[in-house]
Amino acid sequence: MLVALSCLLVLLSTTEVWAHRTLLNTGTFVGTVVPVFEDPAVASAVAARATDELFTELNVQARLRDALPPKASFAAAPVTNATKGFVAGELTKVLTSPQFQAIWTAALTSTHQQLVAVLRGQNTAAVSTSGGYIVLNTVPVINQALAKVSGLASDLAGKPVTLPAITSADPPQQAVTKLSKALGVPLPGNFGQITLVRSSDLATVQKGVKAFDRLTLVLPLVTIVLIALSLWLSVNRRRTVLQLAVGVSLLMIVERRIVIHEQGVLASAAHNPQVAQSVLGYLLHGFFVLTAWVLGAALVVLVIAVLSGPYRWAVALRSRVKRTGRSIAGASSGGRRGVVAWMASHAAGLQLAGAAVAGILLLFVPVSWLSFLIIGVLLAACELYLQRIKPPPPDEAPPAPGPGNQASLPSRTGET
Repeated sequence: MLVALSCLLVLLSTTEVWAHRTLLNTGTFVGTVVPVFEDPAVASAVAARATDELFTELNVQARLRDALPPKASFAAAPVTNATKGFVAGELTKVLTSPQFQAIWTAALTSTHQQLVAVLRGQNTAAVSTSGGYIVLNTVPVINQALAKVSGLASDLAGKPVTLPAITSADPPQQAVTKLSKALGVPLPGNFGQITLVRSSDLATVQKGVKAFDRLTLVLPLVTIVLIALSLWLSVNRRRTVLQLAVGVSLLMIVERRIVIHEQGVLASAAHNPQVAQSVLGYLLHGFFVLTAWVLGAALVVLVIAVLSGPYRWAVALRSRVKRTGRSIAGASSGGRRGVVAWMASHAAGLQLAGAAVAGILLLFVPVSWLSFLIIGVLLAACELYLQRIKPPPPDEAPPAPGPGNQASLPSRTGET
């Protein structure tokens, strides 16, 4: 029971630690989300969606149709589509530019810090109540982001713009009004406002976040204690270690396969499966890295426990490794002749090892004719050298000198 519970808690601890770091640790969260816009597919999709909404809000096609002569009104649709494609392309360049990445990183970092502070009950200056909901005001962050790049606000507004001083102490509506007047563009009343939860539910959510924080500390400690208790009470510790390693490995593999399956299902159901797959890949990257480390550690423990066991084949394998090590040490102490002699006596095994190394290199080396040629030449040279120094088979070996192998001499005339 302790072994089964320990394996289950390893699974839960790994998942819980990943979720806590990804959601509530600002550095990890920003490092996970910021690279999303570095993917050209994501940047293009976001740019296209933003351009569609912008042209819809501005009613560009209708305004262009009204501005054209009646006989030329048919050109409104193609001109609008061409303009939309140009704007989307330019917006894609902006989203993938270093300047936007800096703005995006700064804005996301500040917003996440404020959000986590609110959820932990440490700061309420950045939030307000609107319609019975807790709202996070990000207008100060947007204002700072616009100020970081010289001329960006003026380019967006089409005229010289002096950004106002907006702090988190300003009420949301007042902050929106200040920025709207500076840009000369009417902004909606909910601009830059992120609705979180109902005001009545905030205390409950904060309690849940505090419990989540405590669980991140307690659950791994309980897991370690249970594993230690399992080994202490065990009458066969090697068997218990094997059970723990096998159980953790199987659970990690099953969890990873389930997450991969659900990731594919979610991506397939999205409006843009390629973009959804890319975004989910970024979000789940930390999960796969952490579970891979846990799985690798469990497999290493499993291999060590098996190879060091009292099994007949394991004992024979250890003895063979010891003999090989001693022979290598003896060959190295004998100088070059000793090394060549050792290679000659183990030529068959070295030939197989060379082929295996070549196969592994071909799996990881970038595919090109040059890499294939280099690996092929090295493998051929190794095989030819081993073939040259390899001793001949017993039936082809020259006869050893001795009385029984000497050729009979011709008898002299007159000798009996």
